[in-house]
Amino acid sequence: MLDLINYLSQTFVLRAIIASILTSILSSLMGSFMIYRGLSFMASGVAHAALGGVAFSLLLSTFLLSSIDPIFGAVFFGIIMAFIVGYMGKGGEIEKMETGIGVSFAMAMSLAVLFMTVIPPIYLPKIWGYLMGDIFLLTDRDLIRLFSVTVITSLITAVFYKEFIYVSFDMEGAMVHGMNVKFYHYLMLILMALAIIFEVRAVGAILVYVIMIVPAATASMLLKDMRKSMILIFLISFVSQFIGIILAYFFPASPSALAGFLTSTIFGFALIYRSKKK
Repeated sequence: MLDLINYLSQTFVLRAIIASILTSILSSLMGSFMIYRGLSFMASGVAHAALGGVAFSLLLSTFLLSSIDPIFGAVFFGIIMAFIVGYMGKGGEIEKMETGIGVSFAMAMSLAVLFMTVIPPIYLPKIWGYLMGDIFLLTDRDLIRLFSVTVITSLITAVFYKEFIYVSFDMEGAMVHGMNVKFYHYLMLILMALAIIFEVRAVGAILVYVIMIVPAATASMLLKDMRKSMILIFLISFVSQFIGIILAYFFPASPSALAGFLTSTIFGFALIYRSKKK
């Protein structure tokens, strides 16, 4: 027991716990809107689009002989994807937005592969590291960035919560009532993209879908109230990640992967519970 307490007090573990709190907040805010807008695929799409941005940053670093932080390329590509998706579905058509996600995903991954064939092989581990992610390797600068994005996303969502609800559930009705739907539509998509990108830095492009979407899908099955769903999403995401961090002490496994397995298991139990209740 004492060894476990010492483990949890280690600096890299404390960073991981703080990151799990912040990513859970982002998941509760943006993951819920992704589910209700039918944009669950966006989490995977933006995450892999960010991979193309990372490769682009490293390519520029090679030609300019100056180090460029990969996160800037990831944010650039993610925002471009948000605008493409927003333009495709500017009338609120889910099918068109999903098509935009698919097209952007394919384009970004094609560019990523292209850039990876050009940049020096020494940079490739950075790209694969971004793809896989490791919450134990986060730096203080990573936490500051994640905290900043979480605060900004939380404040904007709190201020425009009602507008986001209208855009998510009744975009045409909001247009009729004179609401600036276009602004809130793009703003929400940009916030989603930023949340995904900075979560990718913590858990990796592969697992960000599990951390962000699966808890939201679970909550949407069990609860109808949006605010209560957000609280449940946070609890599922954080508890799963925290247990994953603890289990990583006993087993040589990625805490994010363990958290992903736990969230998927919770979803499975929720699905069984709902079917029996019906």
